[in-house]
Amino acid sequence: MEIVSKFVVGSDEGVADFFAVEKPSFLNLYKEFVSEKDMQCYIDEHFDVREKINELNNLSNQLIITYQDNTPVGYGLLKGGSRHPKFSEEKRTTEMVFAILPQYHFPEIQQSLWNKCFSAAKLTDVIWTNVLKHDPLLHFLKKMGFNDVEDSHTNPFSLPSSTLVLELKK
Repeated sequence: MEIVSKFVVGSDEGVADFFAVEKPSFLNLYKEFVSEKDMQCYIDEHFDVREKINELNNLSNQLIITYQDNTPVGYGLLKGGSRHPKFSEEKRTTEMVFAILPQYHFPEIQQSLWNKCFSAAKLTDVIWTNVLKHDPLLHFLKKMGFNDVEDSHTNPFSLPSSTLVLELKK
C-alpha cells in the first residue's frame, strides 16, 4: 500500500480529486442529521467546479490531497490569513479544513495528511479549524496538539462543532 500526500493545483484534475473526497465525506458527516434532499440541494448549490478552481488559485490557499495507491482518500485545505474572532489580529492565522474518507480512517493516512499540512502551515502563528463534534478527526487533531477554544454550531446545517487551535508561536 502506497500512501502519498502532495500539493495539488486548482486544475480540473485537482478539483476532481478534491470532490472525490469532499462529496462522500460531506455526505457521511451529515447523513444521520440531515435529509438526503437537503444535502443534495446544498451540494448542487455549493460544490461548483469553477468556484473551487478560483478558490484554489488564490495564492493564500493550498490544497493537499492524500492518495492511497493513486486513489484520492483525504485532503487538507489551508487558507492563509483566514481570520477568526478568537484570535488576535496581530497573529498570522491559517484555517485548515481536513477530511478523510470514512473507509480510509487509518493512522498512516491521517499522519501522512497531517505531516504535509503541518509542513505547509508551520510558518504561521496559529492553525485553526472547526470540526463537527461527531467527526472522527476531532480526536486525531487533539492528539496532534490542537486545543478546544470554542463550542459552536457550524454551517451549513448548524450542527454542534468545536473550534480547535494549534498555536505554533505564542
